[in-house]
Amino acid sequence: MIANQQHPFIQSVLHNQVDAKALAYYIQQDLQYANAETIVQTALVANSETVADQQLFADQLSRHLKSVSALFQQLSQNNHNDWSQQQKATVQPVTFLYRQHILSPLPSANLLAILTPFEAGIWLYVELGKFLSQSDQVRQDNPFYPWVDDLQHGEFAGEDGISNQFMAVIDREAAKASDQQLAVAKEAFLRSSLFEWYFWDAAFKQITWENWTASALDGQAGDLL
Repeated sequence: MIANQQHPFIQSVLHNQVDAKALAYYIQQDLQYANAETIVQTALVANSETVADQQLFADQLSRHLKSVSALFQQLSQNNHNDWSQQQKATVQPVTFLYRQHILSPLPSANLLAILTPFEAGIWLYVELGKFLSQSDQVRQDNPFYPWVDDLQHGEFAGEDGISNQFMAVIDREAAKASDQQLAVAKEAFLRSSLFEWYFWDAAFKQITWENWTASALDGQAGDLL
């Protein structure tokens, strides 16, 4: 968490110095990640064994579909980007890897395995939102303000917010899991937290497949991650 808080992208948000190109990259790539989140949440509904769990995940999926569009339209407007083009962006390397990470447990049909890497990202976003909000430095003139404001709503960050509800499901499922399943779940949670750091880093540097190709094929060493 501290590493994410201290990342230059988050610090640039904190000090209202977000580069417009970095923010455009973030918007485009997070939209592509959100598409994978939709698939994960559909799988959570399908693999729930109780109506209560199905309702929990279905309700969050509905909120997700509504909020993603509204939030990123506002971010795009603040950053003077054409919203109609934002969802057409290429899935770049770190986004591709992070998407694969949260999608890979789906064939297991195991609720703990599917939910854990997904919830890690939600939890980290909520905590980063608290960090930025409590700094009292992110004001309405900050182009990233809608993101920070959105994550302070009770449905996300409240005592009965979705992150805490998902954590409760994880705790419940963990109590029934084997030691191996617990180890895999813990690793998946930590890797999602790590991917979040690299996601900020990729946005800060605007890392593309072209960068990777240049480094691998043309011998132009540079930042790959």
